[in-house]
Amino acid sequence: MELDRRLVGWGLILILIGAVPLAVNAGWLDQDVVSRWVDLWPLVIVAIGVSIVLSRTPAAWLGTVAMALVIGTMVGGLVATGFHGFPAITGCGGGVAQPFPTQSGTLGAAAELNVEFDCGTLNVSSVAGSGWQLAGNDGQGDPPEVTTAGDRVAIRSNSNPGSFFSRGKVVWNLAVPQAPSLDLGLTLNAGDGHVDLSGTRVASLNATVNAGSLEATLGSAAAANAVNMTVNAGSATLGTAATSGTLNLSLNAGSLDVCVPAGSAARVTWHGTLASHDLDGLGLIRVDDHTWTTPGFAASAAHFELDVNANAGSFSLTLGGNCGA
Repeated sequence: MELDRRLVGWGLILILIGAVPLAVNAGWLDQDVVSRWVDLWPLVIVAIGVSIVLSRTPAAWLGTVAMALVIGTMVGGLVATGFHGFPAITGCGGGVAQPFPTQSGTLGAAAELNVEFDCGTLNVSSVAGSGWQLAGNDGQGDPPEVTTAGDRVAIRSNSNPGSFFSRGKVVWNLAVPQAPSLDLGLTLNAGDGHVDLSGTRVASLNATVNAGSLEATLGSAAAANAVNMTVNAGSATLGTAATSGTLNLSLNAGSLDVCVPAGSAARVTWHGTLASHDLDGLGLIRVDDHTWTTPGFAASAAHFELDVNANAGSFSLTLGGNCGA
């Protein structure tokens, strides 16, 4: 009987994609070690070389096995730990960017702020009052594009032709006001984001991370903590000091860590494909194949609703700890 090497290869890949996350969840493999799966990329080239060298020999199957072992281990590491080991992109092009003119404005009692940031470092903090301010470095000092309409502000990266590769080390420092009830939209493309909204009354947060890294903190002053977050080929952490809220979370080849205060009631709904979570080890009650709750959960009382959809990603939940200020 002659085995089809292609089927053997795919079989090994699928076995490892399932086995690596299982071994991490069971404690058989160290998660910190597995999170360095991206460091294995040179072995892909080696495996391709082995396959080419052995392609017309009786040992050709060794090349298939080598390729399957490398790919299966890397994808399994991605599923188990996400992009924790993936370095954030913190600059575009080379050289030192020039400071751009500081831009600012004032918002009313209820306001909307949308930020689209491409490649670099984004720092968001909260300040007292109703005024916002943006400062930083970008290219030759060209400011970001800012559009205002009443109590709505949109900020996006400069779209001048060729600026993506000549912007230097891009840094934005955005201060948002604490007084208004704020609907915040944030899109982070190939960047490193640090968002501290611990003093801001956040009515809603809509965040998308594309091939980047985001750390976001919401405080107890948030009005509703209605959060919609999508992570595509990146990583994100979200902490909140509020004790209730709605969090709709989506992962696509990424990782997301969420932290809520100790003693918070929560219901988690999970749907995952080639994805992992840590819900079974948190002392939660498993209601069915897709739902977990904290002990003594009552839907009529204040609680968190977390709806998580994951494709080739990893999700973790922390109950207690330094979740927000």
